[in-house]
Amino acid sequence: MSFTITIKDREIYSFEDFGLVINEYPEECFKLINSIKFLRILKLEDPEKYEKVIELAKREKDFYPFIFEIQYIFNPFMELRYHGYSFDNLKDLGRKILSYGPLIDIYLKDFLKYKLLSKYMEFSGLKVSNPRTYDEVLKLEQEFVTNENKAYFKLGFLLAETEVIIYDNRPYADIKTFFEAMLSNYYLSRFSANFEKDQYVYAWIEVLGYGSGIDRYKNLVDTIEQQEAGVRDL
Repeated sequence: MSFTITIKDREIYSFEDFGLVINEYPEECFKLINSIKFLRILKLEDPEKYEKVIELAKREKDFYPFIFEIQYIFNPFMELRYHGYSFDNLKDLGRKILSYGPLIDIYLKDFLKYKLLSKYMEFSGLKVSNPRTYDEVLKLEQEFVTNENKAYFKLGFLLAETEVIIYDNRPYADIKTFFEAMLSNYYLSRFSANFEKDQYVYAWIEVLGYGSGIDRYKNLVDTIEQQEAGVRDL
């Protein structure tokens, strides 16, 4: 049996190609997937995929996690795709997270929030081929519950395989150099107030292995903020 799937002005002739466009047209594809006509065709053409779609629909009620998972039911060999993003590998995802630092992309944050990354690693085989990273991702999913932002940036460092922080377009490889820069007049009135909020720097400190001494660096931040307040009072 042949069939044609029409999404806006595009015609698609296989379920594999349909999986490729779900990330591009999530709302339209969601409506189509939930239509009786589409489900009938799917059941006739590929009963196994049909059962997986039905099971997912029963299990996942949130829109974006549903869209993320269902695209891999139709095309399990795709690269990592989500909400308009496409990554050839996990390192690219990590680099993208860090490229925004200390700002946070709410959609990239979903990889931990909805446990999308561990799911992807499971059905892509990365759980087996890269078990250390998989275990670390599971730990960060748990940490996300108590500290979303720090877990998010730690994921970036983990996947990008780097211990270098980029701050205001400048790379820093060690804490001493970084805080010397932050204590300069140039940064006093610009960045210190957000250290606690965005958790970017604290994530980096833990990645470097200085987590047990993080209070020391919080005191440094307090010093920066006090100096900043003194500058404003002048």
